[in-house]
Amino acid sequence: MIELKAGRLHALVAPHAGGSLARFEAATFDTKNAALMRPAPDLASTDPLTMACYPLLPFVGRVAFGHFRFEGRDVTLPPHPISAPHALHGIGWQRPWSVTAAGDRTATIALDHDGGAGWPWRFRAQQTFALDEMNLTQTLTITNRDDTSMPAGLGVHPFFPNRQTARMTGDLPLIWESSANGLPTNRVDVIAVRNFAHGRRIAPLTLDNCFSGGRGPIDIHWDDEALGIRIHGREAGHTVVYTPQAEDFFCVEPVTIVPNAFNRQEGPDVTGLRVLAPDETMSLTVRYEVLGL
Repeated sequence: MIELKAGRLHALVAPHAGGSLARFEAATFDTKNAALMRPAPDLASTDPLTMACYPLLPFVGRVAFGHFRFEGRDVTLPPHPISAPHALHGIGWQRPWSVTAAGDRTATIALDHDGGAGWPWRFRAQQTFALDEMNLTQTLTITNRDDTSMPAGLGVHPFFPNRQTARMTGDLPLIWESSANGLPTNRVDVIAVRNFAHGRRIAPLTLDNCFSGGRGPIDIHWDDEALGIRIHGREAGHTVVYTPQAEDFFCVEPVTIVPNAFNRQEGPDVTGLRVLAPDETMSLTVRYEVLGL
């Protein structure tokens, strides 16, 4: 576990748990710690699903039936138990990462994949976490280390607490409707009940959808907390919003690629799909600005 501190902000990086963040919190004036992301209950756990945030790479969301065809090659991926028969979120969150640098305010971790189980191409991924007095900045990169081109996408999967008191504001004009199996179907203009432009309460929503065309940051506030979060993701052309009614958390996930993009017919200007040549790198930087400090 790597501990980062800056001013009133505190973060814990858990390389052993899929390269996750275990906690992101702020010290308050009444000596309590305010959780800015859902805190991991067990810091020794290796389960990224219990963490505060985990990385998504080399793809995001579901790949239908764990199969796609790329440049004449049939690719089969293992299904994940929570999304079977579909593959889910790539393999970065399912592997331990190694620490390459660690300090009081910054940490860098890496993952080298040899092209074996889970993804047929070799790659190197890296995450850098940088904390200052007002922001936590998370940068993901992935480099194709194979001899042939590979498709790729990046994202982050933060869990935010207290959905019952949360409100989200952001300009997300397009939504991908989803089928019963969680795969996006078609992209349409948002309707009023899914429009976050002027703020919307999370509690009544049941969403597991990708939004596109976003302009500017996304703000999250809680009715009973003085602090909030502003999410900046310049390279993230899409945002997945997940609000499970049975849980007290919700997720707002900046991503570069639409779920199941490998199997869609639209061009990269719509899906965000990148094709990396050998030794080519792509990156995603997400900054969590703490409001009200």
